[in-house]
Amino acid sequence: MELASAVASGTPVLGAHALWGASRALVIAALRATARRPVLVLAPAQAEAHQMALDLAFFLSALVGERGALASGPRVLEFPPAAPPAWQGRHGEHDAERVLVCHGLAEGEAPVVVCTPAALSSPLPTPAEFRARALRLSLGDTIEREILLARLEAGGYERVEAVVEVGQWSLRGGIVDIFSPARERPVRVEFFGDEVESLRLFDPTSQRSVEELSALVVLPVGGAAGETTLPAYLPLDTLAVLPDPAVLDAPHDDAPSAAPLAQLLATFQRLDLSLVAEGGAGTPGIALGARSVGGFRGQFKALAAEIERWRSEGFAVRLVVNDEPQAQRLSRILSEHRLEAWPEARLWSPEGLGILVGDCSTGFQLPALGLVVLTEEELFGARRRRLRRPLFQRGAAIASFMDLAPGDLVVHEAHGVGRYHGLRTMSADGRAADFLLLEYAEGGRLYLPVERLDLISKYMGAPEGAARLDRLGGGAWQRVKESVRAALRQMAEELLRLYATRSVAERTAFPPDTPWQREFDAAFRFEETPDQLCAIEDTKADLERAQPMDRLVAGDVGYGKTEVALRAAFKVVADGRQVAVLVPTTVLAQQHFNTFSDRFASFPARVELLSRFRSPREQKAVLAGLRSGTVDVVIGTHRLLSRDVEFKRLGLLVVDEEHRFGVTHKERVKQLRASVDVLTLTATPIPRTLYMAMSGVRDLSVIETPPLDRLPVETVVTRFSRTVIQEAIERELGRGGQVFFVHNRVQSLPSMTAFIRVLCPDARVVMAHGQMAERELEAVMVKFVDGQADVLVSTAIVESGLDIPASNTIIINRADRFGLAQLYQL
Repeated sequence: MELASAVASGTPVLGAHALWGASRALVIAALRATARRPVLVLAPAQAEAHQMALDLAFFLSALVGERGALASGPRVLEFPPAAPPAWQGRHGEHDAERVLVCHGLAEGEAPVVVCTPAALSSPLPTPAEFRARALRLSLGDTIEREILLARLEAGGYERVEAVVEVGQWSLRGGIVDIFSPARERPVRVEFFGDEVESLRLFDPTSQRSVEELSALVVLPVGGAAGETTLPAYLPLDTLAVLPDPAVLDAPHDDAPSAAPLAQLLATFQRLDLSLVAEGGAGTPGIALGARSVGGFRGQFKALAAEIERWRSEGFAVRLVVNDEPQAQRLSRILSEHRLEAWPEARLWSPEGLGILVGDCSTGFQLPALGLVVLTEEELFGARRRRLRRPLFQRGAAIASFMDLAPGDLVVHEAHGVGRYHGLRTMSADGRAADFLLLEYAEGGRLYLPVERLDLISKYMGAPEGAARLDRLGGGAWQRVKESVRAALRQMAEELLRLYATRSVAERTAFPPDTPWQREFDAAFRFEETPDQLCAIEDTKADLERAQPMDRLVAGDVGYGKTEVALRAAFKVVADGRQVAVLVPTTVLAQQHFNTFSDRFASFPARVELLSRFRSPREQKAVLAGLRSGTVDVVIGTHRLLSRDVEFKRLGLLVVDEEHRFGVTHKERVKQLRASVDVLTLTATPIPRTLYMAMSGVRDLSVIETPPLDRLPVETVVTRFSRTVIQEAIERELGRGGQVFFVHNRVQSLPSMTAFIRVLCPDARVVMAHGQMAERELEAVMVKFVDGQADVLVSTAIVESGLDIPASNTIIINRADRFGLAQLYQL
């Protein structure tokens, strides 16, 4: 290969052009696979760096796989920029990733490091200081525990009760738990005196040991001022690759380095990659001839014809999907179009058509190598979100009495409301045991054994100041329970009458999945979680029965409830019946309309919107379409419940966020529920709905599994601060994201918007609230959803289930003025 020979010759600056899509990553991976030397890839921004890292990992894995199952390839490591001072300590995983890169280079490893100009110039301790601050523990080593704990504190580790994140440590008697960046999981170090008796990896969620170790390297995660930068860690034979050479001429804000970027890279061989030839007169340029492959957007008949053409011209065609279930769906779809993919195909194997599983951003055609690569973006018309896959496993604190703090109110099943005063160790039956001390009115005390923890729950009622403690042995708590039981009985009788009517009702069952249904399901941009798959299968099974469905799907915001509704809606529409989707706000209606329209675009179905975003004339046309049956899916607010809305053949009602509708609206829904299938989606089910589902009156699906690699939300409660707001916005925009700024006062919203514009002059700031004209509000929201704005300053109009993947930061001003359910939704 001409380029590999030119790189091997040691030419200081090389250029290669005519590269499209992920072919840049393929070229870099091929160069690294042929020579063991570190590679530094410099992307213009954090989003591009992450995409490049995923592409590189895919192609390196594919190239190494050609050599045999036992071959191991180089690691691809992302090197994120340092966190701003105001956010230090809140981005432990980013700090740990930086430490991991430094450790690998200091140990003589030859990884592929992907970073941005900002990260390249972030301060680091010198390599000598880094090595001196690292600590190695091996079985049988002797070290005073106090010295170890002092080293952990000096190394920037955070002491916690239970270790669940990287950079933490905890102490329990002779056991020290440490989560060092050197391992994907935390390690339990058990001492016998001062001797290291055992080292065990453990799961940060279950806290159970999973593997024995012989040694652990405790790497420093902070606590030292930086005097150098990443280039000081890189050996002289490092190959620096610029997928976008324009970063060399980037302004100071985009490349905030003390020295010009070209100067930082001057000691390394450099390779510039570009779409068109850009090198200067002295830069050798090599044309690689990559081409675009176009897109098919779910048009599998056209795809099959194009694959046949490529194969007749001698090309190997590789279809890359993100997970195994998607590969199986695609294989079935290809079979329906008389195409069979070779099951054992690899990237370079001779088979004409193969399906590969991995992360690849965009497809390309390389005529010189006889290779065509198509990704999900070209196949289905939608690119899957490029999530940052964390290197370190995160856990959740175990739910137990540790969730209670002394002074908290609790409710005991038999004795009512009391106050928790901590743990007490007492002797019972000749042995020491732990008890929870609960205080009641008139000085009453109850010692509850920790093994009976199930008898109490945290008090979630009125503000603590308004709550009264019950009296041990008194009758007030019993009277409260009896009055609640009476109200429940009355409500239950009413509801049971309704659901008894439904239980004997029948309708024509929907048929099993069709080939079109499989194509629709395969176009989903994410990998389904186990809970989500169960909810989808349960919903489809309900529709295939003769009794009307009434299913509640409960799951956190962003856990994939809408996809359950989409697949149910397609199944209903495919059988010639209509679907109504009822949502609480016009903004959410618009987003659902965009989502449904996008997913149904490749199929002969008409999706319409009925809300105040539509003019009276447009609404009239939609109503006529519902009556005549030409509208298959309608998304709307409470306008859908008006008496003038008539359906020709309504088959499914989807209710999103039921708790946001009033009593009158729910009565209308109740009338519809007696005769049609109903699917209710909610993140915060109202108690009555939840009780009915839990008691079996309504069917329930719970989506508890978060999407792959979804990280827990970090909540920071702080005073209003210009510095914190500015750094939070700039950090999010720096990684290619968007920001919500919620200020729930319409009168002062314009002045707050102006404040944000002054604070972040480079950000594109827009404003939205419910009193704006419909067309104006629609234009603002579409602009933000489409990524044409960086910061949305709004009232709480955005609280109802908006899904904007790039928005990972929300700033809530005067959070004390919101209710608990509002804050949870936000």
